[in-house]
Amino acid sequence: MDDQRKRTIIAEIENWRRNHLLPEHYCIFLLNLYTEGDRPSTPASAGRGEGKRADALASGAGVATGNSSPSASYAYATRTVAPVTGKMVMAWLLGAFVIAGLILLAFHFNRFTTPMQITIFACFALVFYILGYAFRRQAPPLTHLFLTFCFVLLIAGGIYCIQQLNGSMALTLLYLGVVCVFLCLSAFIFGYAYLLYCGMLGLALIYGFATEQRIGEGYTWWKSELYWVPLACLLTGLGFLMNSGNPKWAGVFAVCGLISFFGAEIQALYISEAKRDVIQLLLFIKVFLASALFFFTRGYWYTWLRL
Repeated sequence: MDDQRKRTIIAEIENWRRNHLLPEHYCIFLLNLYTEGDRPSTPASAGRGEGKRADALASGAGVATGNSSPSASYAYATRTVAPVTGKMVMAWLLGAFVIAGLILLAFHFNRFTTPMQITIFACFALVFYILGYAFRRQAPPLTHLFLTFCFVLLIAGGIYCIQQLNGSMALTLLYLGVVCVFLCLSAFIFGYAYLLYCGMLGLALIYGFATEQRIGEGYTWWKSELYWVPLACLLTGLGFLMNSGNPKWAGVFAVCGLISFFGAEIQALYISEAKRDVIQLLLFIKVFLASALFFFTRGYWYTWLRL
């Protein structure tokens, strides 16, 4: 590069630096790059602390490019501790009070009446759900954590309260079904596919548990297939229909439909009247059919699985 063009570029970078069109450390890095380390000093308007931090960053960048002097290679960027603010104190106090409240509830929870226990579970689950929604953009990992707390509380707390009220198994399955439907709805609210997976597979487990006794009475393999194969075809068909518009959700429906395709054989393992050799034969046939479907529709599956 000729000297005239280099001087023009350096003057333009200086102009960016004076008018704050680029961050300070970016400008210093570019000046080090085009002046081969012989850059001008940081202006006083940037402040001592900012100038030192920018110098350290620029020196590190110069070492990476091989254009800085030996003395600059020993400069390191230092971090300053943020001053204590009112928000930090309030957050610390709020966290301390929440932890203390949880400890008190854990030690005295059994002393509360059942309606009070239900209220406590519901309030905590609602708070975690709202926090998850509030942090879904700023801190997605916190959203996953809050959603986990919320649904664990809903499932464990709900089952515990139903047992305290001497509720029947049908009431427990109905409650878990409502929670799974809520999981599916939350998947569309938050945009997380794993919530839809959990909700759909949870509904499939509840369906299998609820129909086990009915299928076990006078068990025949074709009767069991009638309970599961239409459901699997419905879910898989929805997946193919949704592929063009919503491939993300289409993959979830198709995979859940494929898992439900083997639901009859999985359920038959818990039915004493079912013959194991028939289950094995049906599994072999279904694996062949599923692999053939996977092969002939691989264009859809590759999109869903992001291969």
